[in-house]
Amino acid sequence: MPPSLKRNKMRTRLFSLILLLTLVNGCSDDTPQAEAGQQASHLSCAALQDITPYCEFKNPEDLVIVPGGQQLLVSEMGEFLTDNPGQLSLFDIASGARQPINIDWLNPGQQWGAPGCAAPDAELFSPHGIDLTTRADGQTQLLVVNHGGREAVEFFALTGAANQWQLVWKGCAIPPEDPFINDVAGLNDGGILVTHMWNKSMPFEEVVAKLTAGEFIGWVWHWDPHRGFNKLPGSSELMPNGITVSHDSQKAFVNIYMGNKTIKLDIASGEKEGEFAVQQPDNITIDEAGNLWVASHKHDPINQSCAEVLEGPCLLPFDIVRADSKTMTSEVVLHHAGAPMGFATVALKVGDKIFMGSAHGDRIASYSLRH
Repeated sequence: MPPSLKRNKMRTRLFSLILLLTLVNGCSDDTPQAEAGQQASHLSCAALQDITPYCEFKNPEDLVIVPGGQQLLVSEMGEFLTDNPGQLSLFDIASGARQPINIDWLNPGQQWGAPGCAAPDAELFSPHGIDLTTRADGQTQLLVVNHGGREAVEFFALTGAANQWQLVWKGCAIPPEDPFINDVAGLNDGGILVTHMWNKSMPFEEVVAKLTAGEFIGWVWHWDPHRGFNKLPGSSELMPNGITVSHDSQKAFVNIYMGNKTIKLDIASGEKEGEFAVQQPDNITIDEAGNLWVASHKHDPINQSCAEVLEGPCLLPFDIVRADSKTMTSEVVLHHAGAPMGFATVALKVGDKIFMGSAHGDRIASYSLRH
């Protein structure tokens, strides 16, 4: 096989080893199981077990609500650790349909982000975590972690209205050193927080050794227009993953994937103000009432994998956890294993439903909270 494919397969196996050791050290013995590599190439896109799927996506890893609440903006990422190109799209809630969204890469006008940061190669664009914020001048800003050709946060303006949305690339910010970033959150002052998992050029065997030894090789980068990038105090941890902030931009909530927890940090001081336990937490969102929503992976990473699922969804089990952002008390709202969707990476509350995406598969899904 090509050398690049060999490297990706090796990385996948080694990453599975990391997760196994995490489960052994930090998780209970009653972790729900599902068949390893369960094929779902012909699985129907029909509602089942109170979950309604919406198909024709490719790896819809992260979701945000666009103004008006009628649509979601979707980050369709390449496979993890490959940096393959992906795309951004829209999901229409009423029709359940996927819709394309146009991106203007060439006419940024007044740029946002770091001065002089050049546009990426659009053909390589590989989105991961996203966040939608309102800037001080009232414009709607989409922040996107991009792995395509560089590790950067890309800034976009979301313009138009329902059924006529478009994106205009406005600038970027590239973390220093050797970043391998995952998710991003915008702040009210125009700054951003972005999670750094580990140094990207570090041999993966070394990543495994350091993480399993409990070495904090990840952290959160804090960027603002005046000071650039600095490490957020108190954020060094075992693979920071998803991130969101309180509505007043005073607190950060960070999912520590390898540490099996979500932590609350004061952004100004870096003081840790609370945490709750959650197995393998991926993305995190915050709703209008201040509740946190976390997608938690529940699979056995040695015996269960998405690698063999070439069509349809990956059906690895997951939990959706809701937590109070003030008290950091949490509860499992949904535990699910099997069809019609698995391996949820994000939970986003819209009205009386949660919408879920996945880093591997062809679908978004919704679940009604009226149970």
